[in-house]
Amino acid sequence: MLHQAPKTQTHPRVLGTRRGPPALRQCCDSYICPVCDQVVELTDFRQVVWHQRPGHEPMEMDD
Repeated sequence: MLHQAPKTQTHPRVLGTRRGPPALRQCCDSYICPVCDQVVELTDFRQVVWHQRPGHEPMEMDD
């Protein structure tokens, strides 16, 4: 015969809340280049590489 597990006291359920995307994420997707004062989107690899070069000019953007 199988023994039943001892019953423990039940605690009230803790309900969590769903979090939205953090507001910090928006500010961390871009920065202003200290050399040419252009906004660099960190999600665009071409922009990141361009602004790594010392003494560069602002990058011409495709529209």
